[in-house]
Amino acid sequence: MFALAAVLAGGLVALACTETTVVPPDSESQSGISVNGSGSVFGEPDVAVLTLGVEAQAESVGEARNEAAETMDAVTGALREGGVAEEDIQTTYFSVQPRYNFVEGEQELIGFFVENIVTVKIRNIDDTGTLIDSAVDAGGDETRIDNLTFTIDDPTVLEDEARQLAMDDARARAETLAEAGGVDLGEPQSISESGGARPIAFDGAELAAAQDEAPATTIESGELEVVIDVQVQYAID
Repeated sequence: MFALAAVLAGGLVALACTETTVVPPDSESQSGISVNGSGSVFGEPDVAVLTLGVEAQAESVGEARNEAAETMDAVTGALREGGVAEEDIQTTYFSVQPRYNFVEGEQELIGFFVENIVTVKIRNIDDTGTLIDSAVDAGGDETRIDNLTFTIDDPTVLEDEARQLAMDDARARAETLAEAGGVDLGEPQSISESGGARPIAFDGAELAAAQDEAPATTIESGELEVVIDVQVQYAID
């Protein structure tokens, strides 16, 4: 019995001392230098995108809809007279909602609310302020302006410039890391990018303030920034 116990104890000790073999991850999939790079260029906007609409309320759906339609016709007519092409005016939202009043816990229908919103592309950017004033004058108190954005219709050239700057930035960062790490930098193994033109936006409150401060709305488009970010994985030679 004592001999058997000694044999079993020896076996357990042998098992406890057995080394575990760990398979390392694929070194090729883990090797390399990963960096981010960024490139930025500026350009003048050549298009203004204006979002505006009309609101009308009446006792019946038909009355509210007719009132909103007449006001919107006046607004879009003023825009077309100002040089905006028909294809650059697009309806983006239309809504008819009932309006209720609560009296002593009971719901009472008091009318209907109609909202019609369009997005307008202004290609002659210098006319933006004049067109806003014309639209507001035509629509009167039922007009609302939601948003104004300046952008570049075709930012391809600027994006290519920013993309090149981003790759230069990424390589400079990778070269610094390679030198600090005592290795030779290889060729890019993968490249991905994000970003683009960043539109200049004004909200409705800013535009309303501009209209209150001056007889004519003055809009300054400024410069638009195009930013491209890249993520690059370089090999190590």
